[in-house]
Formats: sequence, C-alpha cells, structure tokens
Amino acid sequence: MLQVFFNVVLPVALVAVAGGAVGSWRKIALAPVSALAFWLFTPALVFHSLSGTTLSAGASMRIIAVMLVTFIGVYAVSAVWSLIVRHESPMRAGFALAATTPNSGNMGLPVIALAFGSAGFDVAIMNFVGGAVLANSGGIAIASMASGGSALDALRAPFRYPSVYAAAAGVLVNVLGITLPGAIDAPLTTLAAAAVPVMLVVLGLQLKQAVGLDHLRDAVAVNAIRLLVGPGISWLVCTALGLDGITRGTLVVLAAMPTAVIATIIATEFESEPGFVTRAVVTSTVVSMVSLTVLISLV
Repeated sequence: MLQVFFNVVLPVALVAVAGGAVGSWRKIALAPVSALAFWLFTPALVFHSLSGTTLSAGASMRIIAVMLVTFIGVYAVSAVWSLIVRHESPMRAGFALAATTPNSGNMGLPVIALAFGSAGFDVAIMNFVGGAVLANSGGIAIASMASGGSALDALRAPFRYPSVYAAAAGVLVNVLGITLPGAIDAPLTTLAAAAVPVMLVVLGLQLKQAVGLDHLRDAVAVNAIRLLVGPGISWLVCTALGLDGITRGTLVVLAAMPTAVIATIIATEFESEPGFVTRAVVTSTVVSMVSLTVLISLV
C-alpha cells in the first residue's frame, strides 16, 4: 500500500499540484492548455504507442474486446442512472465520461507493473492504447451529447478530431513495418512523452473546481460505477472469453482504475460539466487507493 502510494500516486499528485500552483500564481487559463493536450499531445501518444506495440493480433483483439464490452456495459449503467435522476444533457454527458474513462495510463501502467510484472505490463500497454483511442472516439461521442446533438451527430463527432486518424495511421505503420525517418519520429516521440505530464497539469488547473459538496449523490454514484461496476463487468467478459491468470487479473484491475484526466479534457472541450468530472477524477483517485488494494489481493 505505502509502496504504491509513494511510487505511483504521490508523484502524479505532485505534478498536478505543481501545475495548479503555477496556474494560480501566473493566472494561466485552462482552455488553451486543455486544447493543446486534446489536439496535439494525445494524438501523438496514440500514434506512437500503436505504431510500436508488439502484441499478437489475436491477443490484442481479445484485450480490446474486453475493454470495449466493459465500456458499453459501464455506459449503459451510467445512462440508466442519468435517466433515473433526470440529468440535463451536459450532466448526462459528464457523468458518462467520468464513469467510462479509467486511468489506464499514468496510474494503471505503474500499478500493473508492480502487481503483475512484465507479463501484465504488456497487456496493460495494449489496454492503454485501446483505451486512449476509445476515450477519444467513444468519449467524444458521449461528450457531444452536451450540445444536444442527434445520435447521428454523436457517431460522426469522433471523426472531426485527430486521435481516430492518429490511431489508424499508427496501426498502418505497425502492420506494414514502416520505419519512420528520424525527422518525423523524433518530434512525435517528444510530443507523445509530453502527453501525460500535460494532462496532469490540466488536472492541477482544474483542482479548484473539485472543491464543494454539490452533486454529492452523483459523485458517490459515479465512483461506485467506476470502481466497482467496471471491474465486475470486466471479470464476467474475461471469463466468457476464456481469459484467466495474469491476463484476466490485469484487465480486471485496469477496469477498476479511477477516472482519467482525459475525461476532464474532453469535458472541458465540450462543456460537459468539467467541474463535476474533475471532482470525479480527484475523489475516485483517492478512494481507489483502498479499492485497488482489496481488488489486487483478490485477483
């Protein structure tokens, strides 16, 4: 528990706090930083990761299948909750974003490395890449509901943004075995490496919006869905697909990760209650220190 806190959570928290402190001191606006993460750093990370993955096609497809079905299941549960409590469109989109977007990157990867070693880490890398693509496609489709668009508009929305095309290009480069020239690969690598730190700075700039007790009922509900329902669905899907051992344990633990910072970035871009989504990021991260410890001991 203490090792995970000091080696994983504390460094992440310190980056976010530093970003928030400098942002408050220098009065740095959130929107431009969020836009850079959304339009530049995240697509570079998606392309760089997909173009370099070494997992087999079969293993990758099963990992993606678990993640996709879990995403759909969690979204369905969040939609039912929003229907019951009669959320307005922005809150419905923000709630779904917070529920369906696990932090499988800057928190998931180091936790899996500590819990399951290199075998689990390979699975976690593919899950992270697939999750980044899904967050920037399915997440954007969900967030587009905040503007009151139609279902067709929601399906079209991801294709107006760069991460879907970055994913397609990364797969193409990987499959064809293309070696990018240094003049292209070096800047892409640099941009990809900057993605997670910039996301954490965005979180820090949003922290002041995470204070307060408004939407308390929704905050409890979204944390329960993110930290408990998600891994439950993942376990059922893994079992149905015949996955067990380290692979199943890794995917179940990744499904139990707290809400990712990318949800805040997307919510900010689409005005989908970014304050509530940020509060979900912060609270779920704190609560997950207990829930993940219990879950890892079980799987």
